[in-house]
Amino acid sequence: MNEFLPDGYIEIVKRLALGIEPEDALQRARVAPPLTVTYDASARGLPRPSIERHRSCLHVLVYGPGVATPVELRLFENQRRFVPRRLRYPIHPQAAAETRPASERMRRPRMFPGANYDLDSGATGLRGRVLRGGVPMRWARVEATLPGALAPLALAHGDDRGEFLLVLPSDAALSSLDPVWPATVTVFGPATVPVPATPELPALDPLWDLPIDDAPAPGVPDPVSAGEVRPAGYTASQSLPVNFVPGRVVSQVTFTIV
Repeated sequence: MNEFLPDGYIEIVKRLALGIEPEDALQRARVAPPLTVTYDASARGLPRPSIERHRSCLHVLVYGPGVATPVELRLFENQRRFVPRRLRYPIHPQAAAETRPASERMRRPRMFPGANYDLDSGATGLRGRVLRGGVPMRWARVEATLPGALAPLALAHGDDRGEFLLVLPSDAALSSLDPVWPATVTVFGPATVPVPATPELPALDPLWDLPIDDAPAPGVPDPVSAGEVRPAGYTASQSLPVNFVPGRVVSQVTFTIV
């Protein structure tokens, strides 16, 4: 029995389970370069419901067989413009979703700049690297804090090579007359070094140890998608004073963790 059309017609109704609008963490605008959004894990060889990418750069998952809560996703691209993310999103059961605002089915995960990010001229920031035991520490989280401030001024996500690009916001309340802006930069990493389940796993899955961020329930504030919440098990590893130079990106800063 059709829901909208007379029964003489074939009716196919698709309802949104989860809409993904990736957001540039610096520009606070929709990510234009193509991102790949996929399920995080295989379903033991069974096909997963597709996550469609529209020309508007929105990604859409509709209700259907195999769609269950939570949904574990990967967001990545291959040009190193953005650092990959893994996110776990609770979704409403379809029956409950019908009674909830459509906005509760939308998420806006922020993608943080990678090594090849198209950085604006005149940006103020830091390119750094994190080493642990003499090798790159993968997937670091980085925070810059001004003296006396309680909240970070800027955030960054490290990549699989231990590299990160931290950019201060253009609207930061700092005087352009100061020759430098002193801040403390702290890197965070897992308390214990991840170990692959099998020796061949790193070659088979480049994102095998990328932490999964657990988002809150639909309809409540979501600092996890915003990248403001560190992954479970991440602890402060090292802090260094850094003098940011207005209009320049400071380079060659290495954090070394035992």
